[in-house]
Formats: sequence, structure tokens, C-alpha cells
Amino acid sequence: MEKHLISRMAISFVIAVAMIALFVTWYAVSLRRKREKAREILRWIQASLAGRGHVVGISWTASSQFRVPLRLTCGVFRRAWVLVEMRTQETPVQWLFHKISSTREVLTFQADLDYPPTFSLEMQNFRWFARSSRKAEIERPGWQFERLPAVMITTKPENQKEIASTMTSLSRGDNGEFLEVRFQRRSPHFSASLPLEALAPGAPARTYILDAMREMAGSAAFS
Repeated sequence: MEKHLISRMAISFVIAVAMIALFVTWYAVSLRRKREKAREILRWIQASLAGRGHVVGISWTASSQFRVPLRLTCGVFRRAWVLVEMRTQETPVQWLFHKISSTREVLTFQADLDYPPTFSLEMQNFRWFARSSRKAEIERPGWQFERLPAVMITTKPENQKEIASTMTSLSRGDNGEFLEVRFQRRSPHFSASLPLEALAPGAPARTYILDAMREMAGSAAFS
């Protein structure tokens, strides 16, 4: 009886040590890959600036989130930076959760404007996909898409020209990558979020994303 108990305790101890070793190894590998990906993302950001600015550093604000200060030469924006939110995968449980939920990695550009906006505005881009049968292939040709006009909810009785101009700029077809755009009177005056993959090599949005943000910010400042 005593030998059986000792054997069970030894097996439990070995399993516990193996589990600890697995988690430590997973964490170390995850951390190394995250740092490597962060360096790659910095190159993506630098390339997206297309010679009109450059990355001046990196500051980690959380285990999967870092801030990238920018020095831009294109005007409109002042004290600009990018906030990058990556998936949290320090443990197998977190990795499995994000794998199942398909959590997106997000990049948020934030800056002050030369002329602070006279209004506060939050715009979100939603996409809905519907099909008559789950077996219908999304990639198959023949799908019909409809683009709906923007819906605005305001606390003011009269529509402002600046808001209408800014929403028109955002609703253009080449701005479809933006998930959320915000304007506010206090710093940061301008904020725009988009999927991280929008800056990946070969992504169409990579070539015009800075120009699109300048156009939106300019429409608010000079309308």
C-alpha cells in the first residue's frame, strides 16, 4: 500500500514538473516570437510611411501591446504614434481561445491635428455577410454586394458641415479597411483603427493608408 502511494506521488510529481516545463517553454518561445513579430511590424509601419516620416522608437505598454512614436513630415498631424495590439498567446489556453474566436490584431494611429476639431465624432465600419445556405461557397463568383449609406446618430438638432464632409471622406471605397475613426477636441484629436494585416507586404491599403488618414483629418480641420 505504501509503495503504491509513493509510486502515485512520484508520477504526479513528474507530471507536474513536465507541465511546468511545458508552460515555461511555451512562454519563452511565445515571447521570442512576439519580439520578432514586433520588429517585423515596425518595418511594415516604416514602409507604409513611404518616405514621409519614420519610426523613432518602440515602447511596450502591455505583454501584447506596444506604442510606436512617429516623426512625420507630411503636415496635418502632430505628435503622432501608432498603438499595436497583438494576440495574447503566452499560454496554450490563450492561444486556443484566440484560435477559436479568430481575434484580429489591430493597429491604431493616433495624433493631434494642426487645428483641433470643433466637434467630437466616432465612426465605425461594420460589415455583414449573409447567405441562403451554409454550404454556399463565399469565394464562388456570382455574389451580389450592396453598399449602404452611412447612418449618423447625433446629439445636435442640426447637422454640421464638418461632420458630413468627414463622413463622406470615410465612406469612400478605398477607406474600407478602417474599423473605427474618432475625432475629439482633447488630445489625441484624431484616431483611426484598422486590422494589422492591412499594413502587411502586398496589402492594397498599405500604399494609401497615410494619404487616406490625412484626407479625413483635413476634411475635419478645414471644412
